[in-house]
Formats: sequence, structure tokens, C-alpha cells
Amino acid sequence: MNWLDLLFPQRCPFCSDRRPLGQRGICEACKKTLPYMEPDRILRSVDGYTCAVTFHYERMVRDAIHALKFKRQSARARALAPYLVQTVSEELGGEFDVVTYVPISSVRRFRRGFDQTQLLAKHCCRIWDVELVKMLRKVRNNPPQSTVKTAKARKKNVENVFRVLPDAGIAGRRILLIDDLTTSGSTLSVCAKLLTEAGAASVVCAALAGSRTDDIGILSKRNSDVLRKKAEKSSQNNLQSEKNRDIITI
Repeated sequence: MNWLDLLFPQRCPFCSDRRPLGQRGICEACKKTLPYMEPDRILRSVDGYTCAVTFHYERMVRDAIHALKFKRQSARARALAPYLVQTVSEELGGEFDVVTYVPISSVRRFRRGFDQTQLLAKHCCRIWDVELVKMLRKVRNNPPQSTVKTAKARKKNVENVFRVLPDAGIAGRRILLIDDLTTSGSTLSVCAKLLTEAGAASVVCAALAGSRTDDIGILSKRNSDVLRKKAEKSSQNNLQSEKNRDIITI
């Protein structure tokens, strides 16, 4: 018998119900009712960037993310990471060579004690046995996107909020950008564009959950391949523009 299980009972990472002694992870009830994205809705377009999403943001998934973000239950990130890893491996395998994440502001990090998306991405990287690379910084503590009601307002809410970190080693890299939640896709879009402008060869995105009534276009596999090629071409054009700018400056 594990005495730690008696002192600190294991709980389901989704519904928080206590697990029987010796059992860990998701309970049987949640396992049968997890709101997985339908196969034809997993991939979607975020302003031309392919994004893979594991769950609908509802029921026990919403409760788990709320507990992670607002109740300081950081252990949830480790339990949730394998679900995102499976989605990324199945839908975006071979499309990236480095992993980064959408950061929260220093104010929110101080209040929560951690950055929930960084934790989620870090546990994903441990499963892949790769290093998580911080490439972005949030420079303004804007209102939470959940409090902004329209897609247009959400886009405006994330303007001039993020910056690329200097010496982040972005140029020429194929980047996976992770977020915990996406609704309109505005935050992922802004961050992906910044990475592209900084010279990334390509950017693909992944989120643990997304709303059922979002403004993100659903993609087929074929369409996602087309979008990835467009993103790569855009990145090449940006690099060429930078070279031309350097020549002019000299």
C-alpha cells in the first residue's frame, strides 16, 4: 500500500472525484464522456495557420482548465498533457522541430504562481523528450479574452500585447505554438504572425480545448497542407525582405 495515497488521495484530473486506492488518472465515468473534437473538426485555420484542438471546451474539460488556471491546481497540467500530445502527434507529426507556447502576463503569473500554458507545454515536451523554448513575452496585461464578447473585439484586445524575445533562435525553425484554450483564435494568430515575421520557416498551433461555436474555419487535411505551404512561402518572403533591407542599409 502506498501511504501517500492515503494522505493525499488520487483524484480524476477532470472531475476531481477520488480514485480508489492504487488507481491513478482519469475515472471511468469521465473516460466515457470526454468531449473530444469530432475528427473533421480537430484541424482548423487560424488566419492561415493550421491549429489542432483536442477537446470541446465544455463539461469536465472546462472544469479541469478552470482548476488549473484559477484554483492553482498545477498538477492538472501533467495529467492533461498526454491528451494534447496524442492530438499533435496524430495531426501535426513531422511538422515542427521546436516547441514554444503563448505566455501569460507577469501580473497573472505572479497571482497564479505559475504560467499554466508553459506548464502544459513543458509536460508535453517531457513526453516528446525535447526542450521547451520560450520565444514570446507578454508585455501588456490585457483583459482576459473570455471577457471580450465579439471576434472583432478579441482581435483588438491582443494588439501590441506580445513581443518576440531577442536571441530566441526563431529564424528558419519549424515551430509548434501551444496554448491551453482557443476560441476565436485571435491570440494564436497574433503570436504565430510574430514568429513568422521573426523568420520562422513555418508555424503550426495546438490547443487543448476550443469552443464549439468559434470563428475558426474547419480544415480538411488537404486544405491544411495548402495553408502550411502558404505560410512557408510567406516566411521566405519575409526573410528575403529582411535581406534586401540590410543591403539597402549598407
